[in-house]
Amino acid sequence: MFKKIALTAAAALSLMVSSAFAEGKLVVGAYAANPPWEFKNESGTFEGFEVDVATEAAKRVGMDVEFQALGFQALFAATSSGRIDFAISSISINNDRLKTQSFTQPYYDSDGTIVGKADSTVKTLEDLKGKVIGVVAATTGEAWAKENAEKYGIAEIKSYAAQQDLLLDVQNGRIEGGAGELAGFQYAIQKVPSLKILVRIPTGERFAMMAKKDHEFLPKINDAISAMKTDGTLAAIHKKWFGVEPDAGTSTVTAMPIPAAQ
Repeated sequence: MFKKIALTAAAALSLMVSSAFAEGKLVVGAYAANPPWEFKNESGTFEGFEVDVATEAAKRVGMDVEFQALGFQALFAATSSGRIDFAISSISINNDRLKTQSFTQPYYDSDGTIVGKADSTVKTLEDLKGKVIGVVAATTGEAWAKENAEKYGIAEIKSYAAQQDLLLDVQNGRIEGGAGELAGFQYAIQKVPSLKILVRIPTGERFAMMAKKDHEFLPKINDAISAMKTDGTLAAIHKKWFGVEPDAGTSTVTAMPIPAAQ
């Protein structure tokens, strides 16, 4: 009897899920404290680069979108179980993840960068020879700087607890520049016209929407993202959140197929 009740409940849940799909609602999970990718504003509404991407993609396939706040690690279980249709939160595509999850095509190349004053003479990584640069402690920027200090002849690496302190020292000329993640710096320096991106450091990391393996909506959402790239919508979203046009040839402007595990 218990087994029969459990099966009936499971069937009812299945119907509820199918009904939600039929009603044209795309459920998207997101880590809600991850600006500029996704975050909640003062009124509790989701905003961010990926929020705009997911909202526009859903609109193009004729669906409304509902965002659910989840912890980053919880996103993987939520897609696998079908609790949510897609997950966003600057999630990198990699081969291990592709074995158990599906991803749309990427829409952002998450490179590293050196940020500095607009009149800096640094144009290449080789120009860092003899210079002092800053990093935020325990970040990929710090790891890169320590790994490459000898290679590029960096004179000194100064560590900061907060990005705003690093950028203030760059602005005041106390250090030549700061090493860190491209998007974070682009977002932060929008209101600081005296600073700019000096050098882009390719890392191969790319962000995309993640879903349950072979999710039924994946092809349509992927096609919508391709169309957003082709008609310039994704470039406009990039400029809205980062203050600059995306670089030519990046995944923000280049239509791609659904990635597959190697």
